[in-house]
Amino acid sequence: MKQIILLSFVILSLSGCSVLEQLQSAGKQSHASHAMQLMQGANQAEGLADLAVHRSALDDRAALVTAAEVSLIRELTPANAGRAEPVVYPVQAAFMSFKGRTDPTLPLRDDLRFISWLPASQAADEQAAQLRWSEVLEQAVARALPQGYHTEPFEWVNTSADGVESTHRVLRVDGPLCSEWSCVLEGGFTSRENPDLSAEIPMQRVTTPPVAGHSEAESFTQTKAAHMTFSQVTSQYLEVGRGAQWRMEKQLVPGFDHNAFYQRLSAELPAWTFIYAGPENPVYQTQIPVVLHEGQEHFFAVPGGRR
Repeated sequence: MKQIILLSFVILSLSGCSVLEQLQSAGKQSHASHAMQLMQGANQAEGLADLAVHRSALDDRAALVTAAEVSLIRELTPANAGRAEPVVYPVQAAFMSFKGRTDPTLPLRDDLRFISWLPASQAADEQAAQLRWSEVLEQAVARALPQGYHTEPFEWVNTSADGVESTHRVLRVDGPLCSEWSCVLEGGFTSRENPDLSAEIPMQRVTTPPVAGHSEAESFTQTKAAHMTFSQVTSQYLEVGRGAQWRMEKQLVPGFDHNAFYQRLSAELPAWTFIYAGPENPVYQTQIPVVLHEGQEHFFAVPGGRR
């Protein structure tokens, strides 16, 4: 991050406002990418920018990475003139605005999240929406697992030092890499036994954006980021002291294709749900920001660049 901030200062110092103006104008393209439109609809596009590339590279991750590298070299040539040690951006910077490159508070780099617009007709209120989303997610997750894997719900109650109780729900998994139910899926499941105490992500009622994937006027959407992790439990125990906490030590399932799983999951989820993956997120490996929607990867790229 220090490197990125320093580089921004160097560019602005050596070339005035020309680079900043280019970055700002790039974010104002009249025809945004599908990925950008989805993020804009969710009001979560801050710091992201579409890269103009040749049409042949629009849906090709490797070609996009190459185009991004070339674009950054061109951009940085004036700033690096005469420097013994040229400064560089990581390739992800080609898909970020000036603010995205320099503001460390933005989550676009390491974020991995579901963004959904549950049709309001499917839930009477926020808690019902939370339960409905959990049900939709659990069913999609079970279908997205490879053949030979099975799931079952597991819930528990934690009690804090102050005596406050909270309920938690995961899916235990048995299968080729998870013998004797040694793995768990977690991220957004709501307790069905006692949803009032659920510690999972609450929902709020909002006006449905045009890109939501349904025509109802109102939807329910998440108020905080949440993502799915498929982990192997290395140890678990009840920690008792001031309160009682069920602890699970975990690691991502070794040898499992987490990217392929996420792509299948996005295909199993309804059209009103998509997944944003930042380039530094801990689960879905990607050098550049990407949106998963209906089983497809969508990139922040628009036609207009050179080969």
